[in-house]
Amino acid sequence: MKINRIVKLKLVDARLYFVSLIVGLLTGLVAVPYHYLLQLFFNMRKNFFQSSPPWYYHIVLFLALWGVLCSVAWMVRRWPYIGGGGISQTRGAINGRIEYAHSFRQLLAKFAGGILTLSSGLSMGREGPSVQMGSYIGDLVSKWGHILSGERKQLLAAGAGAGLAAAFAAPLAAATLVIESIERFDAPKTAITTILAGVVAGAIASTIFPINPYHDIQAIVPDLSMGLHIKLYILFAVIVSVFGKFYSLLMLYAKRMFPAIRQPEYIKLLGLLIMAYVISLTITDLTGGGEQFLMQQAEGGSNNIYWIAGMMFLHMVFTVFSFSSGLPGGSFIPTLVTGGLIGKLYALILMQHGIIGMENVSYVMLIGMGAFLIAVVRTPITAIILITEITGHFEVFYPSIVVGGLTYYFTELLEIKPFNVMFYDCLLYTSPSPRDRTRS
Repeated sequence: MKINRIVKLKLVDARLYFVSLIVGLLTGLVAVPYHYLLQLFFNMRKNFFQSSPPWYYHIVLFLALWGVLCSVAWMVRRWPYIGGGGISQTRGAINGRIEYAHSFRQLLAKFAGGILTLSSGLSMGREGPSVQMGSYIGDLVSKWGHILSGERKQLLAAGAGAGLAAAFAAPLAAATLVIESIERFDAPKTAITTILAGVVAGAIASTIFPINPYHDIQAIVPDLSMGLHIKLYILFAVIVSVFGKFYSLLMLYAKRMFPAIRQPEYIKLLGLLIMAYVISLTITDLTGGGEQFLMQQAEGGSNNIYWIAGMMFLHMVFTVFSFSSGLPGGSFIPTLVTGGLIGKLYALILMQHGIIGMENVSYVMLIGMGAFLIAVVRTPITAIILITEITGHFEVFYPSIVVGGLTYYFTELLEIKPFNVMFYDCLLYTSPSPRDRTRS
């Protein structure tokens, strides 16, 4: 009798793991086209601005993009949970604090809303929407497959991890994000389901995008003494932590300020679009999250410290206002871009003093990307594994542990509230009452 019960439990687990593979497959089939369309529309927009079209073409495009943003804002009012990045909403759904209603409709709305928002030029990332779309798919599969309520949480987590894996082709980092930031219980089973789903979604992403641009970034370690390495790591962690504090305060201020502006929503969106359009006219690569601009700077780019500093602050402010609008879009990629530019500034200053060479700049940038992500999101394991996994450079693994660990400690001293906690608390504060949750 006991043996039969054990066998039955193992079969239940096996069924859960098999279904998680299906969740990963479906998430990959949604999140990878999402990434592809974002890249396609970005290239179309960049080609448009580089072609120097007649002035009246700009008027037509501007008005069209304004209409697009107003349409996305309407969708967010219709389905409030599709707004923002999506990681906080996913955590709320897994923890039972919010309830997904009409998941298929909201999945379509998140897909369309994210593409339209980023294609308009606002500075947001693809990873947050991918995570939430994966959780929607996990919810749908659990309902269609009549999965037990306890297992539904694992499928939501598996879908979320698969979404991140599809966004970066990084299944291991996706699993650690779910355990570290989204779901903080039942870790062994969650890790297995998330890795299984993430491997499938990551394989689809690698098939559609066989060339990973992050692999082209060099990571040449400076030939310095261990003592000097440690001193530079400590100083770098302090600098990143200070910027993290400033960035978090700026984001918190903008999140409170944007809804308080006493203007119609279409006027506020007009202001955001003007900012995005002006930047697109000058540096298109800095829009849509800024990932292309980061790649350019990591593979050479400019060595002008003042220009890099100006671009970093412009991107930071642009990101803060874009995200404060509440439109669909993530914060991971803009955060990585800001961290990379901080790293380049630090490396260029060291290069001017003859401490490192030009060939070491991108190495410092990769460490800065992970460290800044730790400073503002407070997920050290995810950040370290993500940077190592997407770049393929184990040279940055141990330095990222040192700088990331120090950054984590300094951010605790500075009392920086992690983005995900900040957005999660805001979500719970503004979410509809249980009676209203099934309305949409």
